[in-house]
Amino acid sequence: MLRYRCWPCLGLLLLAGGCSVPSPRDNAAAASLVASKVPAPLAWRRDQQADRAARERAAELLAGGLTVEEAIGVAFLASPTLQLDFEQLEISRAELVGATRPANPVVVIGSREPGGELAPFYPDSTLSVGILQNLISLLTIPDRRAQATHNLERVRYEVAQRASDHAARVAEGWYRYAAAQRLVGLHEQSVNVFRTALDNLAVMAANGEAEEADVAASRRDLHGFEANLDRVRMDAADERANLEALLGIAGWRDDWQLAGELPPLPGTDPDAAAIEAAAITGRLDLQAGQKAIEMRLRQLSSQRRFRWLNQLEIGVFREKALGGTPFTGPTAAVELPLWDQRQEAVLAADAELRGAMRQLEVAVIEARRQIRSNSATVATMRRLVQRYDRDVLPEHQRAAAALGAGNPGELDRLNGRLAMLDAQREHIGLLRDYWVARSALAQAGGDWLALHGRP
Repeated sequence: MLRYRCWPCLGLLLLAGGCSVPSPRDNAAAASLVASKVPAPLAWRRDQQADRAARERAAELLAGGLTVEEAIGVAFLASPTLQLDFEQLEISRAELVGATRPANPVVVIGSREPGGELAPFYPDSTLSVGILQNLISLLTIPDRRAQATHNLERVRYEVAQRASDHAARVAEGWYRYAAAQRLVGLHEQSVNVFRTALDNLAVMAANGEAEEADVAASRRDLHGFEANLDRVRMDAADERANLEALLGIAGWRDDWQLAGELPPLPGTDPDAAAIEAAAITGRLDLQAGQKAIEMRLRQLSSQRRFRWLNQLEIGVFREKALGGTPFTGPTAAVELPLWDQRQEAVLAADAELRGAMRQLEVAVIEARRQIRSNSATVATMRRLVQRYDRDVLPEHQRAAAALGAGNPGELDRLNGRLAMLDAQREHIGLLRDYWVARSALAQAGGDWLALHGRP
């Protein structure tokens, strides 16, 4: 009876290997990671019903014009890019499912016939039936499951980080398109102002009060203003196309508009040192790097633990001669590690662990660089915008008021209005660059919701 006591244990191991299957709902953890950093819910659309519900909600947001937050919400609902990331997450979950499964048992069937001079004294043939189970695949389940779990957690953080990055790109696209629309309006004003002045000049030339050469020169100048208007319209079309691609609505809803314009400067900017300190522990990609290290640690531990026992199969065989007595007994197959003690696997796992640690160090340095660079850009753009608000625009306003109070000529009034529009365009460009840099800083800090700076 002693030789059969191992089989119930083997059966329990097989049963344990088939249990504890992770659910697809576990992948929702990636969405919860994003929820604390981005002002929009992220959902995985796995079927047509979820697709339809997402489209309906996105259509509601698109109906009344898009704020920055609503644009991010539409992107999280409609963008296929984020859904691709969820499918990569599902592949990692599939790998975890596979890590909980032992290798299937192998059935061996054979038949033998006697030969030689003594063959008449043996049965005509012998039937052998056996089953073998790879025991190593059972013993390594805890290690393989732990590795796959750490890898799944790593991918969750990476998916959440990519969603956060996508939100920052949507915000940047919103700022750029809003500025482009405003610049188109200012260039149109310049063209209208100059066209009106040209019409007046043509009337004066017809009355003999101006030279035709001045009219011809002004027409050439008007062509330049109109060319600039065409360029900014082209830029606005590019910005709109880029934004609707980020939103995932190109070809589906082409009648969308923005709600609002570029906001003014916020009261203050966040402290760069505080952002950097929080990002080292809060950025999702850095947390993913830590999970990669934990995965490589478990992998190295497993390689070292089983380097001397790479193959171990146990089973039971039953042999029976036709018309004779059957024989039943256990069987074992063990690899002898005479030449290969898995040195290659251990060395590779050790190098991969060190590589994961170095990759995390590189990611931390890059995060610090991004935060410091974008913080400097935000501070510089703030000073430039404030200088325009404090000095340049008021100076143009005083000049316009002086022209209105006196009796200037037509050319002076034209130049004054064009100079004022040029200053306003420069101001819009600086304000756009500030908000783009502010969004990049929020992305570098890993928390757009806390750092975006919008009122």
